[in-house]
Amino acid sequence: MIARPVIYIGTRMRHHAPHAGYDRLADYIPSILQRPNTFYRLLQYIPERILARIRARAGSWYNSKALRQEMQAAFHMLCHTGSIYHFLYGEDGFHYAGYWNIRRTHRIIATYHMPPEKFSAITGNTEHIHTLDAVVVVAPNQEMMFKNLVSPERVHLIPHGIDTCFFTPGDAELARTRMCLFVGSHLRDFAMLRHVVKLLAQRDRTIRFVIVTNKSEIPQVADLPNTTVYTSISEDHLVYLYRTSSVLLLPMLDATANNTLLEALACGLPVVATETGGISMYGQRGGVVFVPPGDYGTMAQETLRIMDDHRYRNSLCRDARANAEGFGWDKIAQQMCRLYQSLYL
Repeated sequence: MIARPVIYIGTRMRHHAPHAGYDRLADYIPSILQRPNTFYRLLQYIPERILARIRARAGSWYNSKALRQEMQAAFHMLCHTGSIYHFLYGEDGFHYAGYWNIRRTHRIIATYHMPPEKFSAITGNTEHIHTLDAVVVVAPNQEMMFKNLVSPERVHLIPHGIDTCFFTPGDAELARTRMCLFVGSHLRDFAMLRHVVKLLAQRDRTIRFVIVTNKSEIPQVADLPNTTVYTSISEDHLVYLYRTSSVLLLPMLDATANNTLLEALACGLPVVATETGGISMYGQRGGVVFVPPGDYGTMAQETLRIMDDHRYRNSLCRDARANAEGFGWDKIAQQMCRLYQSLYL
C-alpha cells in the first residue's frame, strides 16, 4: 500500500482504445484521477491570449488545457500536504507545477514517452525538468538524455504496460489465413511499409493486407495491392484483427514503448518490427523478429517465413503471449508503487 495520496494528471489520448493507453495505470493503483472541477471551469474565463502568453515557452505540444490542468493541480497543492502528483504525459502536460510546489511537502513525477530527437523538437526548454522529484521513462534510449538533465538517481526506467485480460489470443486456426496487419501512424515508416507490401504481393498474390491508420495517412497506402484500409474501427474489431492475422508489420522511424506492439503480443500475434530507438526492450522475451531500419527486403523475407513455417509461427505465438504477460499492468503498477514509496524514505 502507498502511504501517500496519489493524484494522476493527464488527458486521455483520442487515438487510444478504451483498454489501451498509459492512463490505464490509474486503474491498477489506488489513486485519484484529476478531473475538471469548479476552479478549472473558472479558469476557462481567462482569455486565450493571456494563457497563450503564459505558456509561450512551454513547447509545441503544451496547450491551454494543459496549463489549466496544472493550475488546478497547483491549487490542490496549496490546500493539501504530502501528496504525490504524477503527470502521465510529461511532454504534453507538465511544465509549471514543480515551481508551484512551494512548501515542498509534495512529490511530483512525470512520465515521458517520446524518443530523444522527438522530445527535443517539441520541448521549448528543459529548465522545468529540474523541479521533478522523479522522471519516469519507458525505454532505455531515453535514459541518458534525462540523466543529463537531472541527477541520475531521479531517472527511473519503468516499462509501459498492457491489459493482458482484454488483449488475449483467439482461436489459433483463425490466424492461418495469410494476412498481414499494420496498425498506427505515429513514427511509422510508411515508405518501408509500401516497399514491404509491394514485395510480398509480388511474391505471393494470396497474401492480404489490412492497414489501420489515420485519415491523413490514406494517400500513402490507398494504392497498395490486396489492401484494405481502415481509419476508424471499434476496439473489439481491432482485437479481432490481432487474433486473425498471421503477422503484424511494424516498420518504425524511431520508438520508445509502442501500444500496438504490446497489444499484438498480448493477442499472441508475431511481430516483425524495425529495431530502432528503445523498442527492442519490449521484444527481448520473444514474439518479435527485429530487422534493421529501412531493410524492407528482410522484413518481407521474415514475414514469409512466419507465414510459411507453421511450427515456427506457433512458437512465436507462444513467446509473444508470454512476453506480453511480463508487461501486464499489474506488474508495472508494482514497480510504480515501489517508486512512490521510495520518494518519502
